[in-house]
Amino acid sequence: MALAHTKTRAPRPRAGLLLPRPALLASVQQALDGHRALLICAPAGYGKTALLTQALAGVPADTAVAWVSLDEGDDLGRLLDCLFAAFEPYDPPWRTAPEGLRDAALRGGAEIVTVADAMLNALEACEVGCGLIVLDDVHHLVDPASLQFLDRWLARMGERWRLVLAARHEPALRLARLRAAGDLADLGPAELALARGEVQQLAQAAGLDDGAAAGLYERCQGWPAGLRLALGMSQGQRLPAAIDRATFDYLAAEVLDRLEAGLRGFLLRTSVLHELDAARCQALGEGANAAAWLAEMERLSLFVTVVDLAPHTLRLHQLFRDMLQQRLRQEQPEAYRDLLERAAMLETDAVRRQGLLLAAERPQRAAELLLGDGALLMNHLGAQGLLDLTRRFDPGFAEASPELHRTKALALWVLWEAQQAEWHLSRAEVLFEARGDEAGLRASRAHRSILLIAQGRLGDAEALLRDLDPFALSGELRRLTLLGRAWHALESCHFDAVAPLFDALVTELLQTASLEAWYTGSPPPRQVSCTGMATVTDRWYRGAMQVLGERPLPFGVNAHMAQAWNLFWQGRIAEAQELLARAEADAAWFGRLVIARNHGQALHAMLDLVHGRHDAALELMRLRLAEHVPGYGTWGHWHASFFMARVAAAVGNREVLVEGLESLVRLGADLPDLVMPHRPRPLQGLRARLAALEGRRGEAIAGWRVLLSDGESGDLLGQLAEARLRLAVVLLDGGDRAGAAEALAPALARREPGGLMWAIPELLRVAAEDWRGELDAAEVARLRGWADALRPAVLAMAGPMAAADDRLSQRETEVIAQIAAGASNKHIARALDLSPHTVKRHVANILDKLGLNSRGEAAAWWNRRDQASTRPGTLA
Repeated sequence: MALAHTKTRAPRPRAGLLLPRPALLASVQQALDGHRALLICAPAGYGKTALLTQALAGVPADTAVAWVSLDEGDDLGRLLDCLFAAFEPYDPPWRTAPEGLRDAALRGGAEIVTVADAMLNALEACEVGCGLIVLDDVHHLVDPASLQFLDRWLARMGERWRLVLAARHEPALRLARLRAAGDLADLGPAELALARGEVQQLAQAAGLDDGAAAGLYERCQGWPAGLRLALGMSQGQRLPAAIDRATFDYLAAEVLDRLEAGLRGFLLRTSVLHELDAARCQALGEGANAAAWLAEMERLSLFVTVVDLAPHTLRLHQLFRDMLQQRLRQEQPEAYRDLLERAAMLETDAVRRQGLLLAAERPQRAAELLLGDGALLMNHLGAQGLLDLTRRFDPGFAEASPELHRTKALALWVLWEAQQAEWHLSRAEVLFEARGDEAGLRASRAHRSILLIAQGRLGDAEALLRDLDPFALSGELRRLTLLGRAWHALESCHFDAVAPLFDALVTELLQTASLEAWYTGSPPPRQVSCTGMATVTDRWYRGAMQVLGERPLPFGVNAHMAQAWNLFWQGRIAEAQELLARAEADAAWFGRLVIARNHGQALHAMLDLVHGRHDAALELMRLRLAEHVPGYGTWGHWHASFFMARVAAAVGNREVLVEGLESLVRLGADLPDLVMPHRPRPLQGLRARLAALEGRRGEAIAGWRVLLSDGESGDLLGQLAEARLRLAVVLLDGGDRAGAAEALAPALARREPGGLMWAIPELLRVAAEDWRGELDAAEVARLRGWADALRPAVLAMAGPMAAADDRLSQRETEVIAQIAAGASNKHIARALDLSPHTVKRHVANILDKLGLNSRGEAAAWWNRRDQASTRPGTLA
């Protein structure tokens, strides 16, 4: 899906009946020179767009022009999409991805102000002398969020940029203060209306005498649209005494009826299209004459504007288009609806497509397409943007639509609003069942089971999954069911069953390129820690990267984060840190990604643990708990508290560990009864560690042995391996080397250290012991191999800050060299075989790493470095 590019293309000035108006154009230029903003406000047909296109034709060549044409139903999300596209040619140095800024703004409140300021900062850093931002038909923006955004812009617009608003009526913005301060210029109907002399000049050009010209002026009162229509009528036809909007519709219909039948039909049928080009008209069902009809429309000046040349594209004036659609509805109501639906299927713009389908009274088709494209749209528009599209349906239909309930659930899941998402899926179940849609019912149940698990309602989830045999199903339903079963095994403490189920899911995923399928299959950290998950997660990550390709999507953040955890559990610290940094840099670029932040905080705490930064690890855990998402519920809070208690136990902080255990017991009391039989087993390891910290050696040994005797049910986040290691150390301290070896041996059977990462000092100690006669040589070799790999990470101290040029990757170095050579983002993309979005991401990285504000500063930095490297005695 893509934004219609014509929304960000300024119409082209046309020869013909357009009258040069130097005095009015001078007023526009004077307003732009002396004011921060210009409001051109007049009813339809006063030539606002025509005036702006003429004014823009005369601006200096070094002036940046960003044009946005707004449509009915556009809101803040659409406005931002259009602005980002309109700014693209000027390479704003975004520090957060436009998609991330959009998603943040749609959360509302103070986020709108933050996003408005971030965009203004990027505009000020653009390498342009001055710029104009034109919002045409801004009266279509009526949502409070859009108005709040524009108010902030009007208040904070920099010196080099001007904002031009064209509207049929004054928008509900805070304009009084701007007027009082002299920052806003106004042009209204009085200024835009044609003067008597201008009407006379146009009439004479059309072959009319002075008397007829005077009559035209009296009838039109300077209204350009009325005058233009009147001039198009035959000289012999009697005109009404006055020409207003209602009369315009009447006269336009008269003009339409006098056209050749083929052109008249073409105009009526193609009026459902937002823009007209030959290929689009033919796809709508018009014949090979489409190009000829379009040329005839332009020749006859039938209220059309040229908005593009390649392909040649026209846009009907809204007054004329409204009249045509009204006539089409009256004469051919069924054809009108069918044409709207066909036009919708030609749209690559999701919002326009949906609007056309709703106008065609095809809400069911619109809901089906929205669900089908949900994952793709969410990556482009963000979860909030997808929710916004669901709100555009009639409330009664939305409540009765299972497709819309499933779409809402998909977006809410990404926002970690598990309870709301599960409610919508329960409604979808009821509605699909009432419809007799077995496939929809099963998909909703499988999806809902996952959200029930996320809330700790394992019994309810099991009841749904019981009737869904994944190996008797196929496609999406098989994938969802396998995912549900894998999560159910994880949360019900059947940890050894997780990897085989996830392996079966990966096998299914590798057969599809569906982004949604891969997105929902991202494994969380506690799943990655399960026995057997290392190889399976490696396989999943390789497949995810193939599906993702070069596409810059939030899914990539989730994938990198999952693999970073996988590398950590394998003891590959440096690689884990590198991938974590990549995931977090991408997350910062995309904006606030709740899941990525949560998982990243936990991994940072583990890395702090490895490096001996105990206070930093605990502080991160406190922050993670403080930022707990309410929609994730008590179940999520329990897991966050468990992780913090594990960190406290690992660093030996008795006080925080006691608090954590008390919190876990208190939270556990609020969880469903069916969950709790499994929960005390993970707590057993924490209690044993507390006993050891308090010097109760016998209780600690007994506690760890009870935990180990329970088998897999206590292995949450690799706790069994950690327990074996700590038990072995305590037994060694007591002189029981054989007992220590017996406790430790099962933890050495895995290919990776896994849960041993919770106790690196203890791992290094036992690796240094002489285990001859107690442990198998291969087990000892594996243990010492892990220790050798981890020792540098443990001993590593923070070195001096790298030189600025060392902070850039090889690719970033190539990009900054291109910037210094004067290349635009698009040229850099071609030169380095990258996507433009990837180039923007590299530019943001460069500016962040070097502490710079603009591409110009980056070019100057590179040139200084280049000059320094070529001086005698200076190393390159």
